[in-house]
Amino acid sequence: MANTVIIYTQTTCGPCQEEKMWLTSQQVAFEDRDIRKNDAYFQEAISLGASMTPVTLIKKEDGEDIIIHGFDKEALKEALSL
Repeated sequence: MANTVIIYTQTTCGPCQEEKMWLTSQQVAFEDRDIRKNDAYFQEAISLGASMTPVTLIKKEDGEDIIIHGFDKEALKEALSL
């Protein structure tokens, strides 16, 4: 089951760092996209409806995209079947 997990973050965001540590502890591979270092990532996050970070995009094998705003551990567990 190979989900693609992309997290839109910024260095000064505490919940972003917490989510990355949590995902690492769950052995979930993810791509970290810092919205302050790359304007394209900022625009992508906005297009996902972001008003804050982190924003997590989970691309499921079946083609479904799940977007989670903020560090919502329960929503992440459900989306990633943890």
